Amino acid sequence: MPTLSNNYSLKGNQLAVVDITDKSLTHQRKQQIAREFNFSESVFLTHGGPGRNPRAEIFTPVNEMEFAGHPVIGSGHVLFQGLLGSYGPSQSMTLDTKAGPVAIKYDPAEKVVSAGVPHNVHVHEKQAPLSVLVMTQKGLADVAGLDSTFPTISMVKGVTYVLADFTKQPDAFANLAPGPSPTIDLDDDWSPSFVGVMYYRTLQSRVEEETTVWDLRVRMIAIDLEDPACGSGSCALGAYLALQSGQQSRKHRFNIDQGSEIGRDSQIIVNIGLNESRDKVESMQLAGPAALVAQGKIFLD
Repeated sequence: MPTLSNNYSLKGNQLAVVDITDKSLTHQRKQQIAREFNFSESVFLTHGGPGRNPRAEIFTPVNEMEFAGHPVIGSGHVLFQGLLGSYGPSQSMTLDTKAGPVAIKYDPAEKVVSAGVPHNVHVHEKQAPLSVLVMTQKGLADVAGLDSTFPTISMVKGVTYVLADFTKQPDAFANLAPGPSPTIDLDDDWSPSFVGVMYYRTLQSRVEEETTVWDLRVRMIAIDLEDPACGSGSCALGAYLALQSGQQSRKHRFNIDQGSEIGRDSQIIVNIGLNESRDKVESMQLAGPAALVAQGKIFLD
């Protein structure tokens, strides 16, 4: 059971990685187990031995996800540390997910796993109205200076985030609380979808050689939980900000701090590469450290 994305145990974002290689579990049973852990995500990992890619099935307490970033990074740490026996000491492999194959790498010096993220980035024409966010965060009703609508972006079909810029509202950002996912209208053919809200503050941005570097603080809230380290949300936010600032540079790196408000400090790095016309995401990479916390068995009836 690793925690993401922090080098120290008992912080970061908890993740359960369940080896089901020799087990036959129904979808309902996996959902029950994920609900029992009640982490933001749990992974059911199948490995077929040499010559076959491991496969990750990702569940929240309420649904299965096409893709989520921190479960991929956490699964990578479990695999590269040889905890499942069939893999290692390799420093690169491919992890299969419902969103497609993901190339993952391990940097032993930095103790960081990175992943090339499958993506089909779509910025929705329909933005989320402030009233929808207020329904999930009652305290926002009295906050001055908020935008009337907020951009909505899907990084792949089935994984969608509303992006709420609270750079000028630090007190409101600090006072956010776990709440339900917003109910929003998506563009045609992009429903149904998981929907979370990425609240963020831009601390600073700068240009280093040919890369625009962003330092962000974020909070992701959905399904009555706050996610201490949201990889897919960080990728979605990075993609949107890179596209909006494409004239600055084609390469963007996002240093993202998350989770400190709930005592689970996490660090995520997202690298976004744009195409030559700077109107489309060409590459997306997610990276982060982890710490192994526990290992054991689940007893089922």
